[in-house]
Amino acid sequence: MTQSKWIWYPGDYEIYHSIQLHSRRQEAGVDYPSMWGLANVYPRVNFEKRFTFEHDGWVNVRVNGIGYYEVDGVRYPCGGRAEVAAGSHRIVATIMNTKGLPAIYCESDQLASDSSWLCCPGTLVMDTPAGDDPAYTSPDDNVEVFPFKYTEIRPVSVEQNSLGTLYDFGRESFGLLEFDADPADEITVVYGETAEEASAYKPLSRDGALVYETVSGQSHYKLRSRAFRFITIIGKASDVHAQLELLDVEYKAHFSCDRPEVEKIFDICSYTFHLNSREFLLDGIKRDRWCWSGDAYQSYLVNDYLFANRALNRRTITALYGKPPYFEHINRINDYSALLIIGTWEYYFTTGDAELIHLLWPRIKALYGFIVERLNEDGLVVERPGDWIFIDWSDMDKTGALCAEQILLWQTCNAMAKLALLEGDTGDYEERADALKALINERYWDDEQQAYIDSYESGRQHVTRHANIFAILYDFVDGDTAQLLVKSVLENDEITKITTPYFELFELMALCKTGHIEYAQNLIDSYWGGMLKLGATSIWELYDPMEEGVEHYAMYGKGFGKSLCHAWGSGPVYLLGRYCAGVRPTSVGSETFVVEPNPGLYTKFDAVVPIGDGLVEVHYADGVLRVTADREGGVVRFGGCESVLPKDVEIVL
Repeated sequence: MTQSKWIWYPGDYEIYHSIQLHSRRQEAGVDYPSMWGLANVYPRVNFEKRFTFEHDGWVNVRVNGIGYYEVDGVRYPCGGRAEVAAGSHRIVATIMNTKGLPAIYCESDQLASDSSWLCCPGTLVMDTPAGDDPAYTSPDDNVEVFPFKYTEIRPVSVEQNSLGTLYDFGRESFGLLEFDADPADEITVVYGETAEEASAYKPLSRDGALVYETVSGQSHYKLRSRAFRFITIIGKASDVHAQLELLDVEYKAHFSCDRPEVEKIFDICSYTFHLNSREFLLDGIKRDRWCWSGDAYQSYLVNDYLFANRALNRRTITALYGKPPYFEHINRINDYSALLIIGTWEYYFTTGDAELIHLLWPRIKALYGFIVERLNEDGLVVERPGDWIFIDWSDMDKTGALCAEQILLWQTCNAMAKLALLEGDTGDYEERADALKALINERYWDDEQQAYIDSYESGRQHVTRHANIFAILYDFVDGDTAQLLVKSVLENDEITKITTPYFELFELMALCKTGHIEYAQNLIDSYWGGMLKLGATSIWELYDPMEEGVEHYAMYGKGFGKSLCHAWGSGPVYLLGRYCAGVRPTSVGSETFVVEPNPGLYTKFDAVVPIGDGLVEVHYADGVLRVTADREGGVVRFGGCESVLPKDVEIVL
């Protein structure tokens, strides 16, 4: 008999934990729930299983909520044991949970609850396989508690500051602070990613620490999970320590080269990403702590090249879709809806997880329909009431229909066409993509500037990098035109530079894709290395080398508004594995892959890169390449040569 698991309506586990996640943000003493709407779980769910007992036995159904179960039409209370004779039977559980996640667990000598059970949210048609997770296999597990791993950490130094006692935990962390105190004392805790922030307790001020709280009445405290490196305690406390709260994942990747600082950058990017890999892929751990689709899109790529943790991407995608009907774009941002659908196709290509596509297809199609119904009469993305045309924090001409949005729409149509094949859908996705491509080239291409302009409606003929980067990344243009765009836009200092690590990653991907990896390698040294020289233990949301001192910590009009641990700063993990080591899948499910290294400026490097369920080791020194893989399906291309890569056999080129 297989191991029983707690089971639920598929997707509702992710939705429940998304609700919890998006309710936890606090800022300057104020609770700050998400600025977009959230779907909810189905409060009432039926579960069914047809089974056969080889001999007389028993079942008992536990429930997270209230309800009952029936065996062959005979009703039993949940938590009560039913004797079952040998033979074929049908069990049905009907449960409700008005405040949490409805779920059941079957205890039995012969029957296990798992995804082979069917369920429905109240109708009589049991046609949906139940959801489950290997973390919840005990009847005593709580499906409303996410299974993090906890490790005790203690401060590496303690000193007095102007407020009280300042504790330094040595590096950026996320966890639950614990300490002892006199119940009669009032204790204020000020959290900071820097010593300056932890020393700036200014309630309700935009210049003070973003996160703080005051407690009293207990002798021992274990506070809620928060981000910090430094903590100031105002009042008398003892035995101050914390429980580091992390997702239990395996680091599968490694990179080092003849530039020693690169290995340190890679490791800190990896740790930054780990801190932001939680129930879902977050943007940052201090301020928002939310799941943004654009941030998550890049994080899918980093995850594939660091943890290769399929469940993490799957949970995030499922949570972001929520449930139709859709009344606003994902995170209220037009481009984030597009990136969710594009990312879904890329997830399927990487994993071959057709089960998730089948579960989400009605939601994917509904989101696509929402996108299409808000297009203008020409079929272009425009800003409607409630929309946010974002793309990036940059000076763009967003008059009317922005070009970058149209290229994302084009790629969304392509993704829909590929996903539709799995579901037998015969929509007009390809036709819409073809018509849109012709319209984009007609209205946005500027022959004089040899580039795509932002807007044809304003008459400014303004060029920014963003649309041109997307044109390269998504193969909107052919190879020759891509090289032209590199010269006319990406290497053109007159075009406004990218300022965020978010879109800088897209730009570096475009440059690496077109063979210009040296720029990325130098920027890793200067941009990411610049943060490390300032003492960063995780990668920031934004870095401006012209700033000094506490100027580095300000953003959004707040003295400490910048996130100093932001997932989109982890891009070098992906860049080095994908483009320098050159490992990428070439078929659905990563069944086949290619290793096509580009050392660029490095005279030697050593890399371990996950691919599918295996690992590839790539070693390069003085023009000689050595590659091994612990799985079949690989091909190595280097120096004009191509060789099949057998399992566990070293290839030297």
